[in-house]
Amino acid sequence: MVKQIDFSTLMASTVHDMKNVIAAVSQAYESLLAEAPEELQRSPQARLIEQEALRLDAMLMQLLGLYKLEHGQLLLQPVYYRLDELFEDLYNRHRELLDYRNIDLQIELEEPDLEAYLDVSLMGTVLDNAIGNAINYCKKTIRLTASRQDDGVLLTVNDDGLGYPDSLLGAVRNSQSSSIDRDSGSTGLGLYFAANIVAMHDQEHRPARLELSNGGTLPGACMKIWIGLPSLF
Repeated sequence: MVKQIDFSTLMASTVHDMKNVIAAVSQAYESLLAEAPEELQRSPQARLIEQEALRLDAMLMQLLGLYKLEHGQLLLQPVYYRLDELFEDLYNRHRELLDYRNIDLQIELEEPDLEAYLDVSLMGTVLDNAIGNAINYCKKTIRLTASRQDDGVLLTVNDDGLGYPDSLLGAVRNSQSSSIDRDSGSTGLGLYFAANIVAMHDQEHRPARLELSNGGTLPGACMKIWIGLPSLF
């Protein structure tokens, strides 16, 4: 008799293998591209490969995260972390694509040494995905900001594109965020992942918040994430 295999466990194992494949292909691609003529290095096809590899890697990270969340294996490891360092890492990850598309990623912090209490890896993945989406839909500007608000920190990713569809606007919690857009083909994976990760940052009597809106300092899509600071008493 063939032993039954849990599909979610099989998927997680497959995702690990896929990430290894992507890493190997990306390394070979970078080595090959370095030996290519400069015209080819700057070609739209080369930038498309890099963009889609980043996007696929982000999707696989989200799938692994959701598997661990479902099986109680995704543990929050929050620390006080300087947001200028987090934002710099995010910028560097997307720098080549931003330069190629002539997109201006503006970073604004209310205080230069502003810190948030968060899981750097998980929240970094949420913001990384938001920036990737903004790159796809903005016209020429993305604004990444952080400020103090209500004994916590407000993070925003805002762009100058057409904005979110009306069906997505408003506050989002993890139980409300899983949906498939049959018009766009979107699975809603990114939003579902983001909502669950934000909810994991709840403080006692002060839930973390994720809100989608249109408009802000720029007229397009605006993702707002509020994370509270731990109470000292």
